[in-house]
Parts: sequence; structure tokens; C-alpha cells
Amino acid sequence: MSSSTGVENRNKNHALLLSLMLVLTTVTLGAPTASAIGPNQNDFSTQTDLPDNMTAVNMNSTAVLSGMAPFNGIEYGQLDVNDDEDWFAVNLSLNEGLTISMSFNSTNTSTNGSTFTNDFDIAMYDSSGSSMDSSYMFNPEVVSTNNSFTPHTGTVYVQIYRYSGYGAYEVEIWTFSTSSGNGTGGNGTSPPSNCVGTGTLVSDILESNDATSTATQASMLPLSCTGLSIHSSLDLDYFEIDMISGVTYYANITFNGLNGDIDTNWNTATGSYLSSSGSTGSIESMTVFSSSNQTTHL
Repeated sequence: MSSSTGVENRNKNHALLLSLMLVLTTVTLGAPTASAIGPNQNDFSTQTDLPDNMTAVNMNSTAVLSGMAPFNGIEYGQLDVNDDEDWFAVNLSLNEGLTISMSFNSTNTSTNGSTFTNDFDIAMYDSSGSSMDSSYMFNPEVVSTNNSFTPHTGTVYVQIYRYSGYGAYEVEIWTFSTSSGNGTGGNGTSPPSNCVGTGTLVSDILESNDATSTATQASMLPLSCTGLSIHSSLDLDYFEIDMISGVTYYANITFNGLNGDIDTNWNTATGSYLSSSGSTGSIESMTVFSSSNQTTHL
């Protein structure tokens, strides 16, 4: 029978309705009041300002987190007039991924009483300077190696830049283990950018994904696929999702119930139960709150 699978991503300030959904349920906004500017900054407790460009990043502005997944930590920094960018790097093992959330005060009041609206953005690059992910227009801004097809090769460079305003920001960092060995997650192939099948009872565009070892990589969210099929009584379709601690994931699978009934399960990589859906209707929905960084299979 023909079916569709998708992902949906929404946070406190933004809703994007698709079928398979990633939701940030908890965001900590606790950036301290700015107390130092210019050369007197203490970004990330370095007693100075972080570098203003990628080439200036050195060991003093590099977090060595290789082999430490799962790791979670918080640091604070500051952007100011004539200090438009802060750069740092994170060292990882090849089988580790990285997610960063950057939050900031929405306004900042200067010493003369003027109030400015803040808009800070964030981007992530590999060691060659190729973009891996970016986020702008939101608060918090979130980037992840899960959103990149480019392997990080061991070092991820992070750029925080000031679009408007100035003041303090908070960075929360998570690392997690992946199964691909390149920091992007997934054992099988990635879905095509235009994930649309024929909608017929033949082997669909994601085959073969009949086992967890060949599961379709589905960690780059949101993901929406249509026109897929369970084309025989022996056919199974697996999707692999690398979850981040503190995030709620949603999955909606719709199909033509007149042709038969599809049921769904969501388990950890070790087979532990997370969720399932076995209704007799034409849609199966599941929700999973991840309390740890983990690889899962749907």
C-alpha cells in the first residue's frame, strides 16, 4: 500500500507543520547581563574576546570534546559594537555529532539609556570552511551536524555573529554518538532531497531499508517523504533517527486504509521500546521525548 512519512520541526517561536516532527521542548535563556565590553570581555571564561574569524581560532578557543559523548555544557559570550563576530571550534571523534543552541537577550540598554533590539545568528562549518548548518531570525538559534550531509572530519567551527544590537549570549553544547562514523548519523542511505515515490505497489525509492543495518537516515529534520510503499507481506521499512537529549520527536505515517493496515514501532538501537501505533485508521502517530542522546529506529 502507498504511504507517506515525514518530519515536523517547531519551537516556542516558530511552527512548521510537516509529517515527521522535531520539537525543542526545553530552552534555557539565561544569558547574564553584560558587564564587560571590548578587550575586557571574558568570552567562554577565556579572559578575552573570542576570535573574530575562522583563521584566528586556536587551541585557546577550541573545545576538545573528542571521545566525551554524550556531553552537555553551557558557556557565555558577548558581542559588541566593532565586535561583530565570535568564532570557536569543537574537536570531535568521527563517530560523534554536535548540536549547539545559542540564546540571547531580546534587547540591551546602553549606559546612556538607549534600548537596542538584539538579533544574533549562528553558523557551523567544517575544517575546509564549507557550511554545515546555520540559523537566523530565531531565539534561540540551533545548529547541528545532523543537518549536514558534509562530514565534519574531526573539527567543527562555529560562528556567532551580530546582525543588530549588542550584548551577552548563552551557548549550550551537546555531543552525541552517531552510527555512521562521519558525525552525520545513519547506517543506510540518505533520502533524496525530493523524497517522492511513485505511490505504486512496487519497491519504493528508499529500498532496501528492510533492516536496521540498512535503515534510511532520517536525522536531518524536518523530513517528509510521500509515495512510499509496503509492497509485499514481507516488506519492512526502517528509518534511523539520532535523538538529542531534551528534544521531543513526532512521527506521522499516513496511508490508504482501503488497501490494508500499517502499524508502526519506534525503538532504541538496542531494541528497547519507545513508542508504537496500531490503530485501524489511515494514520499512525507516535511521540517520543528523548531523555538522552541516542540512536533510534522507526
